[in-house]
Amino acid sequence: MKFVDMSSDVGLQMDVEEFVIAKQRDDLVFYSLEPVAAQIEEYDIIADGVVNSLGTGKPLIDTYPGRERAHYWAGLWTNAFYGFTVAMIFLALVTIILRVRGGCSRGRKNSPST
Repeated sequence: MKFVDMSSDVGLQMDVEEFVIAKQRDDLVFYSLEPVAAQIEEYDIIADGVVNSLGTGKPLIDTYPGRERAHYWAGLWTNAFYGFTVAMIFLALVTIILRVRGGCSRGRKNSPST
């Protein structure tokens, strides 16, 4: 807020931004919120970047052009890798269990015992 002294002897001031004339008082403290507003704008940009990082189709802060779907592809390949790994472990366990229980007849002869 910027004030202009209209009359020093009467104590009138005018607010330059709102064009309001008021009596000067000593019990009031005026503080400009312009630096705070600039900092809030900066935090607002950071908050938008955090919110955008939660979605797969929105760009992140400071990313190169064309990288909007990087999260989508990274998630797809990661899930494919872990799915393949879990499937191979499951198949190995099933194979071991079948071999131990004798459920697999591979390598045995079907001849009657004598």
